[in-house]
Amino acid sequence: MAEADWEYPQHQQFERVPTLDQVDPNDRKAIYAARAQKIRDDWVKAMEARLIKQKLDECYRTEGVNHYATCRDLADLYLKAVKENKVEGFRKKSSA
Repeated sequence: MAEADWEYPQHQQFERVPTLDQVDPNDRKAIYAARAQKIRDDWVKAMEARLIKQKLDECYRTEGVNHYATCRDLADLYLKAVKENKVEGFRKKSSA
């Protein structure tokens, strides 16, 4: 199973709102909407990595001894997703 065989799963689309650094700090409604959007986006990315892992496990099981060559694209895609798709939340990281 190659990377080209994997299809992006469909999920509910929410209306996009301005990000936390773009909203007025006094507008509580906008702040809560931006926070919810950030958390939702992070979790969607994390679940995408989970789906890729499931496909990779399935590829390993079905390909047997050839899984190193056959599943390489999915393995690379999964490693990239694990590195980049972390749930960070909406709080700013302190540099201290």
